[in-house]
Amino acid sequence: MPRVEVDMKVDWHEKHILLKVGVQPDVKTNVATYEIPYGTIQRPTTRNTQAEQAKFEVPAIRWGDLSDANHGVSLLNASKYGYDAKDNVIRLSLLRAATYPGNGGECCTDQGFHEFTYALYPHAGDWKTGCTMQQAYELNYPMIAITTSSHTGQLPPTHSFARVEPSNVIMTVVKKAEDDDSLIFRFYEFAGKQSQVKLQLPEKAVRAFETNLMEKQERPLSLSSDGQEVVIPTGPFEIKTVSVSFGTKKP
Repeated sequence: MPRVEVDMKVDWHEKHILLKVGVQPDVKTNVATYEIPYGTIQRPTTRNTQAEQAKFEVPAIRWGDLSDANHGVSLLNASKYGYDAKDNVIRLSLLRAATYPGNGGECCTDQGFHEFTYALYPHAGDWKTGCTMQQAYELNYPMIAITTSSHTGQLPPTHSFARVEPSNVIMTVVKKAEDDDSLIFRFYEFAGKQSQVKLQLPEKAVRAFETNLMEKQERPLSLSSDGQEVVIPTGPFEIKTVSVSFGTKKP
């Protein structure tokens, strides 16, 4: 595993204390990059203006990163979303102990037992070439294994229910459609690249449509000759939703 995971168990009873974890990579940059919904944002690591000074804490989803062209470090999280970055130090807020607003000044924030995970991920190149996005998703959505009795089945030893390529695309939704029996696949491009996205399907499909976020059909998509792949032209940072129908095609 290329990342260092930290599993914390804390019985928290502090007052007026903010617990953070930080990392100071040897990089030369004046911006930090953070994950936001279906994309990323760069924020300055300097404090030269009032606007920059106001960003003493900023939100992010699964990761924040400090990188230059050669290397960097990502600070990944699985449940904590407040970051700050100044110069070449990036920190993640873990626990607070504020007394306001509260009951007569009594400490009430984050008191008690906590269990959470964060990770340090050093990488070559910037966060894109270093695959920070994929590492953060792996931390937040680990494989879940279960035991079962021996039995026969129809699936081969190796099987994928869905796959998207290239690596600058993340699939976020596989679900049944709201209005029919088709499957909905939703993905987005996160690296700012024009892409021809290949969606590999679990079995032969009879038709596919690109839809809007409300699953309303917008245009048909061509299937491969075996019916198990569809190609979707995708722009930089674009969110795409695809509806796929399987089984006998209706007249």
